[in-house]
Amino acid sequence: MKLASILVQGGLFVVIVAAAVVGVREAQKHVDATGQNAITVVGSVATDEKVTLDEFSVNIFTGRGAISGLSVPNSGIGSSPTSFVVDKAEVKIVPWSLLWGRLHIRSIDITNPAIDLETSATSSNLAIILAAAAAYAVTADKSDDDKKLRVDSLTITGAKLTGKIYPLSTKISLTLPDIKMSNMGSNGDGMTQADFVQAVLTEVVNQATTSALHP
Repeated sequence: MKLASILVQGGLFVVIVAAAVVGVREAQKHVDATGQNAITVVGSVATDEKVTLDEFSVNIFTGRGAISGLSVPNSGIGSSPTSFVVDKAEVKIVPWSLLWGRLHIRSIDITNPAIDLETSATSSNLAIILAAAAAYAVTADKSDDDKKLRVDSLTITGAKLTGKIYPLSTKISLTLPDIKMSNMGSNGDGMTQADFVQAVLTEVVNQATTSALHP
């Protein structure tokens, strides 16, 4: 009887452990899939271009993760196929915020992104994308707390800017100064994903335009 009892209890323990492992794996898959979907959907609506992402992954226990292969197509007036390409970015997130409430991102570190700028005295390919992001931020739902963000720190280092300045078709090829943003959405209930995209694009586009026109 004792042996049978031990075997039953042992079997039950194995079943519980197996169920827990499956639960963790499913939770991990859900977080990764939700994150990737949010980035591509919000990014596409905000830029009015079909944003693609190769992978988003974050450890639900540590909050450490990475983004790879993020690509934003160019606007209609751009000749290059893409306007922004991020091969890799590292993220650190408060783990419990992955599952409910406002998403609290401790840091986003983007390294060596590629940016294409084609500008004239009146407009640019990036200005069109930024205008789309601004319009989306105005119309986006600001009442859903589960889709709001707090981002303590965002840095962009080694950004490679290429493109042309019209009407002379002067070629651009330079590295942008580091971009650092902090305490986004730290006040109140946080910022919407639309406001976050607009804020980052505004900083990047302004820096790219300034660097191109005043090297």
